[in-house]
Amino acid sequence: MTKSELRAFCRSKRQHMTEDDYRMQCRNILVETVSIAEILNATNVLSYWPKLRAREIDTRPLNCWLRARGSTVLLPIIEPNVSVNRMHWGEFDREHNFVVNRWGISEPSVSSTVASQEIDVVLVPGLGFDIQGYRVGYGGGFYDRLFTSLKAFKIGLTTDACLHQTIPAESHDIPVDLIVTPSKTLVINEVNAEESHRQREV
Repeated sequence: MTKSELRAFCRSKRQHMTEDDYRMQCRNILVETVSIAEILNATNVLSYWPKLRAREIDTRPLNCWLRARGSTVLLPIIEPNVSVNRMHWGEFDREHNFVVNRWGISEPSVSSTVASQEIDVVLVPGLGFDIQGYRVGYGGGFYDRLFTSLKAFKIGLTTDACLHQTIPAESHDIPVDLIVTPSKTLVINEVNAEESHRQREV
């Protein structure tokens, strides 16, 4: 399938889930995610605030859990530009400090001073992933551009139905290091995982 066909496929799979199934899959994903060493040792996590109507994996409990245990949780802020849309981030404090951007996504109203090199983990949203770690997103290219300057450990969250054998990848696409679904955790980049462990031990 092309990326456009994959987007349509994954959107359809999401929308045909029952509410109970959606909640169960999100819960199972988060149960697996909180046991990942990179998450447990992260100081700064770039997460996201889900679009629930689009059935994105619900990271809200995870964001609150990370913040309660002392991690700084960052959420994307999209800066529209006529030539390129740029992502930066703000700190998750409380929901009432959110604004809604032009895509209907809630984001912090104030940017954070945390630099990109200080981010330990990125929780990556996506319509689907493949077993090599490549992702089909919404077509904006925000994460593709971000990953070129970011060395953080990248974790993709997706349902089993939207984990594919292969996704058409282009030269600028950067795979995630690990994928979590309701039934499995796939380590894609063992070298990056081992390097993140070594950096924490130093």
